[in-house]
Amino acid sequence: MSIAVFTFQYVENPDHIKLTLFVSLVVFGFIYMGVSDYYLHKSPEGSRAYTFMAKCGPFFDFIAFSALVPLTGGIESPLFPLAYLIILHIAVYWRFLGGIIAAILFISVYSIIFFKQVSDISSFDSIINYFCHVLFLFLIGGLGGIIVSRERKHYSEKNLLVEVATRDYLTNLLNHRSFQECLREDLVNDLEFYLTLTDIDKFKCINDKYGHVMGDKVLRQIGAIFTSVIPVNHGKVFQYGGEEFAIILYTKEQFEVNRILVQIKQSVANHTFYCEGEPFSLTMSFGSCKQNGESPDQLVKMADKLLYEAKDNGRNQIVYSNVG
Repeated sequence: MSIAVFTFQYVENPDHIKLTLFVSLVVFGFIYMGVSDYYLHKSPEGSRAYTFMAKCGPFFDFIAFSALVPLTGGIESPLFPLAYLIILHIAVYWRFLGGIIAAILFISVYSIIFFKQVSDISSFDSIINYFCHVLFLFLIGGLGGIIVSRERKHYSEKNLLVEVATRDYLTNLLNHRSFQECLREDLVNDLEFYLTLTDIDKFKCINDKYGHVMGDKVLRQIGAIFTSVIPVNHGKVFQYGGEEFAIILYTKEQFEVNRILVQIKQSVANHTFYCEGEPFSLTMSFGSCKQNGESPDQLVKMADKLLYEAKDNGRNQIVYSNVG
């Protein structure tokens, strides 16, 4: 839109200096957008690089606006309403205070352009025009900041409720309800995956010897091991119940599943737990099967049978189905 507006104005009134400045601005804009989109695509959401690049956007918008408006007619530029969008954009990241500061900055830019461009600033029309623009900018900053702040608060509260409803408080893993919903959804979408049920060998002995508080610590530490081993884009792990966990790995290759499960098994076996300075270790057993069109209950029953087979065969091992 900016290119179209500038081109139309340039055809009517050519100015090579403005053309050079505008082309430089466009080139800089495309370079900035390319670099920022690359980092936003490559960096995990919530990482420092992602947050930095996302929050740099409003700064670029402000700089581009400050250069673009004088190049396309100043206070009469048809692109001036972009200021309202940019203020709201800034308010998304910095809420009410950000909206007010952004409004003040845009008022400053508008004031500089206004007093340089308007020859008779004492006329009634000029005064009314100036104060109306200033008022609108300030209102957009204030009201926009309030609205965005309220929406972000509601969004955070909603996410918190979702986390409470879908995650196990002790291990911070997805809970049994999430497992059932995820399993049904994956089967409906006909995704290829392996389901694994696993539990801690002789966990009752841990509780009996060291107490349930220590048992909770063990579950929490094992949950952390699961999270560190299983890539987010490769699978999900759930607190199935008590000392039992469920793992969904999105792959059709058993060797890939075996690689991850062996890493988990070894990580748990090599991990040293401590209770009042006394070290101890434990092992886990696994039963894993590939989904082949079964219902959720059938698939869980199959994996559970394989898990008990691993237990009966001496524990601390992985048993797979013959299918797949």
